[in-house]
Amino acid sequence: MKIKIIIADDHPVFINGMRALLNEVPGFEVIADAENGNALVEIVALHKPDIVLTDIQMPVKDGIDATKEICKRFPEVKIIAITMLSESVFIKKMLAAGAWGYVLKTISKEELIKVIEKVVAGEKHFSIEVVNQLLNNFSNKTSVPHPADTLTKREKEVLILIAQGLTDKEIADAIFLSPLTVITHRKNILSKLDLKNKVEITRFAMENNLIV
Repeated sequence: MKIKIIIADDHPVFINGMRALLNEVPGFEVIADAENGNALVEIVALHKPDIVLTDIQMPVKDGIDATKEICKRFPEVKIIAITMLSESVFIKKMLAAGAWGYVLKTISKEELIKVIEKVVAGEKHFSIEVVNQLLNNFSNKTSVPHPADTLTKREKEVLILIAQGLTDKEIADAIFLSPLTVITHRKNILSKLDLKNKVEITRFAMENNLIV
């Protein structure tokens, strides 16, 4: 059974290129497209795809609002943001809206195929550029120490991904580590921040404005 995909972007050239690229992949089928968020919601309601690839900045209704509505009405549909926007404010809003993945338009064909397959299988995915951008939330431009300053850069990456709901395996794949190494980092995070479990890690991240 083919993976049914809908593409949303306000640039027809991008849609046409993406359609041609994905339809070459065995097991993939682009079944429809939309050039704004309102049209996207209507088309999702009509076709019930497996995956939506959507830009964020679109006319009438943007990708963030469209994602919120789709996730509320059709929770079985998994949405991946594909955009040129790498700023953390957009990443946070899209993830809070319910997106399963966030990648940049510079992504290679091979990586995009893997991302779609992972998300269909129920795994979240964020490109390494997105992880690094979220990591910038730890950068404090004032002289006030951040509560997570005791963590290493890698531990901060792991903390953010745990807070986004990724499993140890998903985190390992995202930042190219072994699952055992991720577990070690998680234990160090819990110890350094005096936390008990993943729930408390997520609460810590939210309270310190690291995620929405």
